Amino acid sequence: MDDSVSTDLRLAEPLETAATPLPGIQLAGALHDEQYPALVRFLLLQGASWAEAQDAAQDAFTQMCAPGVTITYPRAWLRTVAWRSWVSQQVKLEETCADLPEPQLGLRWQTPAHAAELGEEERQVISLLQHLPAKQRAAMAWHLDGFTTEESARAMGTTQAAVRQNLARARAALKQGLRLEGRFIDERRKT
Repeated sequence: MDDSVSTDLRLAEPLETAATPLPGIQLAGALHDEQYPALVRFLLLQGASWAEAQDAAQDAFTQMCAPGVTITYPRAWLRTVAWRSWVSQQVKLEETCADLPEPQLGLRWQTPAHAAELGEEERQVISLLQHLPAKQRAAMAWHLDGFTTEESARAMGTTQAAVRQNLARARAALKQGLRLEGRFIDERRKT
């Protein structure tokens, strides 16, 4: 019997070359600088605040360093664990603070650096993403991080058809929100 804890998510990720499980602590050291900002961004697109995203991302890396943890697909593992950590933060908050007002959507995750870097169109896109239903927002976040619909479906616990449908609806909502629906047709007619 093996004493190590296997944390394989069984995702087929073409973006990762490791096909054999590696010790989590070894992966954490190698991936932290590259994946931490991407992981925070992934959570921000899911609707987390800046502080919540940082806490959940750090929690994922902490869990990765636990003794006996081996991971086959670290990018997917990190996103799944960070997302679960963020969701559990929300559940604990709701249980302990039932009288809290509804969170206000918007660019609540901005830091001064982000405020300076984001253009007006990027702010509008992010605001529209935050107003999407949770499943559409999740499908778009996995897609924007470079995962296929098959990988996204496995990570989200749904079907590929559901992911494709949520992506299509999210894209349609973004096009409508950005007023791009007829713009491409009008531009094609002009040429």
